[in-house]
Amino acid sequence: MSHKTDLQQMAVDDLALRCADETEHYFHNQTHDTQYCFELFRRAIHEDDQYAWEIIYNQYQSLVSGWVKHHSGFISSGEEISFFVTGVFAKISSIITSEKFENFSDLQSLLGYLKMCVHSVITDYKRKADQARFQVSLDEIKFDIRSPDPSPESTIFEKFDSKTLWTRLNEKLNDEKERLVMQGIFVLALKPRELCDYYEGLFENVEEVYRIKQNIFARLRRDKEFREILGEYD
Repeated sequence: MSHKTDLQQMAVDDLALRCADETEHYFHNQTHDTQYCFELFRRAIHEDDQYAWEIIYNQYQSLVSGWVKHHSGFISSGEEISFFVTGVFAKISSIITSEKFENFSDLQSLLGYLKMCVHSVITDYKRKADQARFQVSLDEIKFDIRSPDPSPESTIFEKFDSKTLWTRLNEKLNDEKERLVMQGIFVLALKPRELCDYYEGLFENVEEVYRIKQNIFARLRRDKEFREILGEYD
């Protein structure tokens, strides 16, 4: 009987004990065998063994917690480590199917993917948080319009609810930089200099941020649809 067959016939509790022992050997730079831990993942994924998933969580939550803690996006997220740890295990359990599991040859490749999930979960969270801030009500958005006369953009912002406003405005923006400028200045209330620092490396300098803002408003003033909304016709 092969070692692989022996592993597949072992009880989950026995696999858990051997996996924990071999992990200790690894951290003490001793000879170790990762196949017991790998078999736990196989049971969890191939056989949809929830008890195996529970053991995997208990075995690796401290490792994943360390990855979360040292991720560049963790501190600014404002969330607890446990929030992302739970999300990471939920993600990997939903993504790796029995078929996809065949692409993993050993424990190291699985843990490498688990670490990638840490980055993915934190990045997705921050993206959704930014989108949520982008949908704030118009009462919370303060536009810096210096002209003493009502401008097309300020009147437009008064006429529409935030969802309609940003949907229409997004259709008029040319690229991601323009979207980030509108979001950063008018939703996150960042000054152009702060926006430049916030998205470090994206903009050449603060002058580019000012230029993009001016181009957007100039385009709004020329936009036929917005002029019709304002009751202005050529």
